[in-house]
Amino acid sequence: MSIYFQLFLASFFWGSNVIVMKLLLNQLPFLFLAFLRVLLSFLFLGLYICFTHIPLHCPNKKKLIIIALLSIYLNFYFTFLGMNQVKGVDNAFMNALSPTVTFLLSFLFLRNHYTFKEWIAMFLSLFAFLLSIHFQIFSIQIGFFYLLLGMILYISGNILIQKWNISHSISFTFFELLFGSLFLLGHCLLDGQLRFYQLSSLNIWDWILFLIISGLGFAFIQITYMKAIQQIGAVQTSFFLSLNPVFTYIESLIFLNESFDLMHFVSFLLLMLSLIMIQKKKTS
Repeated sequence: MSIYFQLFLASFFWGSNVIVMKLLLNQLPFLFLAFLRVLLSFLFLGLYICFTHIPLHCPNKKKLIIIALLSIYLNFYFTFLGMNQVKGVDNAFMNALSPTVTFLLSFLFLRNHYTFKEWIAMFLSLFAFLLSIHFQIFSIQIGFFYLLLGMILYISGNILIQKWNISHSISFTFFELLFGSLFLLGHCLLDGQLRFYQLSSLNIWDWILFLIISGLGFAFIQITYMKAIQQIGAVQTSFFLSLNPVFTYIESLIFLNESFDLMHFVSFLLLMLSLIMIQKKKTS
């Protein structure tokens, strides 16, 4: 199977996960669902490691716990809290803003320097987001802020990985998911959301989608990501995986029956344009 097709499929899994989570949030508490999502990803990745005999090397535990706290526990907590309050289309827009937020945080904390064209791309993505909410800044749902906070926490964890020169391997992801699931489990117990009995309300299709998209799909994304970086480089890999909001947007219209909005569509095209501008600059 071509590595490009694998990346396309990985992007599909990533974008589809938002839709599956939106559907399941109607039946399960958000914190419990976040815990199940991380736990399932951990288990599937663990099975892959067992079958392929990948050696496990646990890095500095203190740094690992800090990154797991930011990128897994707090990221999933605020992301699922926000996901429960905004539409699937809006989730797609927030995901598409991820490269812009990454650039800004890298500029602030890693002192990265960017060209004029890259700054234009970032301001274009910001304009696209404002256009998507019809410039009604003071009436933004609180769910947007939760999603943005979750994204900032996730990216902050990635920045710490770079700052501390930690190898972002499958082994590292395994331990990151382990600690993250333990944090979420503890929160579920304290908040009274550990409701395994509610799983009986899920039908067979809910289970199939959850296991394939959120469990197997996540493991596939991690494996494909590592493999693609070795074969075609980080730039092309990140470009393909950045297509995931496209799948979220299209599937929100189809499976969540959300209405088509011309302003949303134009905004999304502008976001994709800003992403392409950034990726072209990276390539050059």
